[in-house]
Amino acid sequence: MASTNQSPHFQKAEQEYILADTKQKKILALKKMISLAPKHKGAENLRKDLKRRLAKLKYVNEKESRKAKSTKNALKKEADATVCILGFTNSGKSSLLAILTNAHPVVTDIPFTTISPEQGVYDYGGCKIQTIEIPAIEKSDLESLSFSRSADLVIFLITSKEELKQAKETLSKFKIKNYLIVQNKLDLFNLNNTKIAVSCKTREGILNLKKEIFENLGLVRIFTKERFKKRAEPMILEKGSTIKDLAKKVHKDFLKDFNYALLWGPSARFQGQRAGLNHVLKDQDMVEIYLKK
Repeated sequence: MASTNQSPHFQKAEQEYILADTKQKKILALKKMISLAPKHKGAENLRKDLKRRLAKLKYVNEKESRKAKSTKNALKKEADATVCILGFTNSGKSSLLAILTNAHPVVTDIPFTTISPEQGVYDYGGCKIQTIEIPAIEKSDLESLSFSRSADLVIFLITSKEELKQAKETLSKFKIKNYLIVQNKLDLFNLNNTKIAVSCKTREGILNLKKEIFENLGLVRIFTKERFKKRAEPMILEKGSTIKDLAKKVHKDFLKDFNYALLWGPSARFQGQRAGLNHVLKDQDMVEIYLKK
């Protein structure tokens, strides 16, 4: 920058600008430079240049913030449950997402192919499960990783004992409580350190993984029966839900006018059992609700 009799304080602020490693730091340094810039006419072009650079930086920073916000909004829950896939580069996250869902992420051996969250939805016996792949841990921003805390379940995909150690550290750091650590590349080796192991190449273990995912989501699928006909799609409730919870979800008037229910399935002592509002339901029960006349 051409000399315009800048003060030592201005020169220090200029050095801070040069060394700044984020846009926010550069913006603060530019503001400081503008406030410390010489006020005489000979420095007019300097002040204009500083203000122009500040305006440009603010514009770019705001644009990136809007993009980050739209990414966050794109990860809103859109199904009965949300599952995030975490892992290090080349652990097979994109391959697993493609196998589980209708998503078509780019799958290559090139590190860090996924640069923003990818997502898809799959059906597990009537339960719609939104599955989101978070970019490799090495490249994930804090917002993406923090989002995984709000997911119903996190799958952490690993391919080595070292990654297993790092996975546990990451899960602890972000206070993620509900998770499954899953070993990939079972076709090549078995670490024998995880409960679940799969091969995205041969699809070995995928059915077991889907079963484990559903069981760890803490949900039950309850089918309702109307006029002796079972509805095709189940109602999705939390484990421990009762017929009262089901009645409220089916229709607001069902609870007020409830008389009794007939029950078939795992929680019934016998098929066609008559049950009341406090009966605790189990996965794949079928319920027929009768209302007061």
